[in-house]
Amino acid sequence: MSNHSFTRISEDIQEFRVSLEAQIASLRMSTGSSLEATLYRTLKLAKEVVSFASPNLYFEIPQAACSIFTGRRTELDKVKESLLSPEPYGQPCIQKRFVIFGLGGSGKTELCRSFWGIFWIDASSDDLATQSFIKIARAAKIEPPTEFAAKTWLANTNSPWLLIIDNADSLKKPIEHYFPEGEMGSIIVTTRDPGLRTLGMPGRRYLHFTELKEDDANDLLLRAADEPTPYSAITYELATQITKKLGYLALALVHAGKAIVTGVCRMHDYLTFFDEHWDRVRSARSRRDFNVQVHDDTYATIYSTYEVMYQGLMAKETPASNDALDLLKTFSFFHHENIRVEILLQAANSQTPERLQQVKQANEERYLYRTTRAKTWLQSLGSVGRAFYMLLVRVGDQPVVPKVLRLTDSEHFDQHRLRMALLELSQMSLITYSSAKDTYSMHPLVHTWVRERPESIAAQAVWCQAAATTLARSILLPPLANTEADEDFRRDLMPHVDHVRQCEQTILKRIASNQKRRRRPWPVLRPQFDRSRLVQLAKFGYIYAQCGLWHDAEEVLTIVYKFLTNALGMQDPMTIHVSLFLSLICRQLDKLSEAAVLQDKAMEACITLWGEDDLQTLEVTDALGVIRWQQGRFSEAGKLHKRAFEGFAKVKGLQDPDTLRAKGNVGRILSKNCEYDEAIKVHSETVSGLKQRLGPSHHDTLSAMDDLAMSHLERSIYNATAGEDLPHAHRIILEVFELRKKRLGKDHPLTLWATANLARVKSGQGHRSEAESLFRAGILVAERNIGPTHIGTLYGKTYLGHVLLCQKRYAEAETLLVSVVKACEESRPNHPDQLVALSFLLKCHTALGNNDDAAKIRERIAEGLERIGGSGHPMEKLLFNAKVEPYDDQGFSSDTINGLTELSDQRIPESEAVG
Repeated sequence: MSNHSFTRISEDIQEFRVSLEAQIASLRMSTGSSLEATLYRTLKLAKEVVSFASPNLYFEIPQAACSIFTGRRTELDKVKESLLSPEPYGQPCIQKRFVIFGLGGSGKTELCRSFWGIFWIDASSDDLATQSFIKIARAAKIEPPTEFAAKTWLANTNSPWLLIIDNADSLKKPIEHYFPEGEMGSIIVTTRDPGLRTLGMPGRRYLHFTELKEDDANDLLLRAADEPTPYSAITYELATQITKKLGYLALALVHAGKAIVTGVCRMHDYLTFFDEHWDRVRSARSRRDFNVQVHDDTYATIYSTYEVMYQGLMAKETPASNDALDLLKTFSFFHHENIRVEILLQAANSQTPERLQQVKQANEERYLYRTTRAKTWLQSLGSVGRAFYMLLVRVGDQPVVPKVLRLTDSEHFDQHRLRMALLELSQMSLITYSSAKDTYSMHPLVHTWVRERPESIAAQAVWCQAAATTLARSILLPPLANTEADEDFRRDLMPHVDHVRQCEQTILKRIASNQKRRRRPWPVLRPQFDRSRLVQLAKFGYIYAQCGLWHDAEEVLTIVYKFLTNALGMQDPMTIHVSLFLSLICRQLDKLSEAAVLQDKAMEACITLWGEDDLQTLEVTDALGVIRWQQGRFSEAGKLHKRAFEGFAKVKGLQDPDTLRAKGNVGRILSKNCEYDEAIKVHSETVSGLKQRLGPSHHDTLSAMDDLAMSHLERSIYNATAGEDLPHAHRIILEVFELRKKRLGKDHPLTLWATANLARVKSGQGHRSEAESLFRAGILVAERNIGPTHIGTLYGKTYLGHVLLCQKRYAEAETLLVSVVKACEESRPNHPDQLVALSFLLKCHTALGNNDDAAKIRERIAEGLERIGGSGHPMEKLLFNAKVEPYDDQGFSSDTINGLTELSDQRIPESEAVG
């Protein structure tokens, strides 16, 4: 059959379809549902015949559809449903419009081609759009062939048509100008601008294209690479790694497959090839060697799309476009996801409250010196020297930040200007906005392209520093920001802080590498240590610490501490604060000796500068008490905490958070001395006060609740009675565990600590299998994250041994507890915590009949008791109890255990839980 005959059949079918639709419409009012259903089935069959017979008399597309197009099945069905479904009964016929927006290369165009479309408009510019309509007019043999003639012809055509307006991103005329008038036809618009989505018809009117789903992306890559099926597990895993690296972007995956199938690289070494690609581009740009054919690179098509958008922003030369470019380069050094607008707002506005806080502290210090005691001439000389040095450091201290975030003392931040800059980037899909969270994100390839685009490493260094400064300025530390929301905000910053520091290290390595290649190498430039750099590192250390990344926090803060001690000496307020903070990190890393040295130095400096009753001295006093408590020097710790509590209460009042924290520390010492009734009273008051002042899920509140729960548990053990202690302990520690898991993550050290304490309570209730599972899961993570000999890891192992002991698994318990005791001897000899493990080991030896070993353990326990208070210590009766009950680990009867288990399942009112 000739093409002409085939086309004639298609036209006849089209006319039959139009006639059939008209007949159905006229019969609707007079037919029942059964006949209508029959007619619609007939219409459906006609549509299928039309589709099979290629009914499109005019089929104008710029190139053939991609033969390996895959995925997007859900999106494809959605578009088909929107454009091909008949109008509901009684509704007027309207022109159907659908908008598809998203990042270039995400598969918008290929999806539209799969419809076997009719007319194609290149909307990348107004001139090209006009030329596309002229081609339509010529194909229809309209004279003269003009844009208006083509649109008029479409508007008056009775046969269904599909008009695809592609890449509508940079039109000067409103896009509605290119819509044919009337009610006929269907229109699909593809664009990067999410603002055009409102042009779609009511209902399902637009799609936002992001990355492909992982399985679809893997399938597309493997088909593009012509990998034989069925795919092996290794091949599929390699594909997964590649697609993740490329951000599941369709166009990038096609080009990756092309590189593999043509032998440029292989599947297993593709990621190395990808990284080396950027090295080639950087090398060419650094040499200004533009003869290198980087435009012929495998990814030229993808990057040229981004480059056109970038150059378009530059060409605008408007305030919004200039600000947009600054933000784009800054974002490229953040993590590519969850870029909160609040980061930018706080970065712009934080300088005022920080300056006010500095003025307040300076005034307080001057007042203190006038009203307490005079400085010695050495102190005065030292103050002048430090002030002069900090003045020199501030010279040239002009941090690099995006212009839109810069403020002078007389300016107010223009949030509208910021939003307009973000809108510029969003309209081009260079960033994607989430209104639910008020956050932005960047596609990984765009993220990498922007970051690696600068022609010099120096330019990269500038924008890396701008990103670091922006992050640092967004971080407000206590007391300026001490709410639960502030804690959550700082935790969200961790991926950005980590990424910008990694980028900084990469840039420094590249600079050093470039220097080595020069005949006359220049010194390697490193970030200048001015005041803003010191503050930046200190804030980053705080972020790491709050997220439980103690080693990273220690690394950063050690740099700051060494610089300050060398430059300003120990008797400087800034040095003291950093020393105090660093000692806290050392405590968390189980470096108690280093922490104690830092605390002692800070204490001596505070007393010298301000005296024993100063608030900052009291803060150091309370922190030193925590060190002494962890060292097992409970008597000394108790005195320090009591002094801090009384001092804070006198100056700040009983309900101030500092006072409450010191009060909670006093409660810990009471528990260590087995004064549980008083400890529970103190902890209950602390929890109640902190909940009111800081919130129910604040870090300090949860720590106080943890202490309260453990006091209830230990009182139940010490008294060997039922009561309500175990139900109270279970409810409180379970709440702490759930809140920490939700806010910090299940692998955070503080969450692991709550896990261990929850397991202890579960064991006390007789749920030993559940307790064992909790202990083992937590210990596995703790060994990996904080080390096998960390005090927290050994704590969990000690009480896991206790659970095994109560399950009569004596040999397992003995092996585990012997390893714990040995680790304690090596890392913290003579520490009181070792006595608990020794007590459990004594029970094991006794149960196994190892009397000689049991006798040696008794001697060691007696020596330990002598060090913490001598014979008659309240813990003596528990530590020397070698009996293992056959039914529980607390000495309770089975009836008591059953009663406790039932009671623990009941909800305990919060007022009772906190006393």
